Amino acid sequence: MSAPASQAAGQRQQKHAGEKTKVLFVCLGNICRSPSAEAVFKTVVDRAGVTDAFHIDSCGTGGGSRNWYQPGGFAYHVGDPADPRMNQAAKARGIALTSRSRPLRPEDLVDYDLIIGMDSANVAEIQVAADFWASQHDIPTNYREKVKLMCSFLTSNKFKGALEVPDPYYGGKAGFERVLDLLEDACEGLLATIQDGNGHGS
Repeated sequence: MSAPASQAAGQRQQKHAGEKTKVLFVCLGNICRSPSAEAVFKTVVDRAGVTDAFHIDSCGTGGGSRNWYQPGGFAYHVGDPADPRMNQAAKARGIALTSRSRPLRPEDLVDYDLIIGMDSANVAEIQVAADFWASQHDIPTNYREKVKLMCSFLTSNKFKGALEVPDPYYGGKAGFERVLDLLEDACEGLLATIQDGNGHGS
């Protein structure tokens, strides 16, 4: 288990019995990678019979103006469904993408136990937004401990060396398939990590 993944497991140890583990997946526009991660993880926990143990959502880090997290800033795609190409690739695997795009919100940093970015740019944007919000909202000082990279939960040797889930938006069909390949493996690893950490949802 990687260091980020093992840290995530440790964080779950304080969970009370019957309390849901809240997981938030984050990418740029919340129309390709993070809605897919949300749907894949829902599929994984449903297959494991532990759906009731989790609250799962996704969001984006703007994808619009540089100050998307500030008053007057804006995020593209708000309210939009997943990209049709991503939806088609997921549907072919029996995965339904049902979420609508929204940006990260200050309360997400309080409410969620794990906030999982698809790449390092997403993680950096989460931190920039949180630093700005900290002067106006009750942002927990340990929020950075909640933020992980999706690929830190990969388990298969065939993905050895993969550090990020690449943005498929400007590419072809193979890019969307690659996203799903990575997410299916990492979401299995994520569930195992959470269950190993405190048995919650097992």
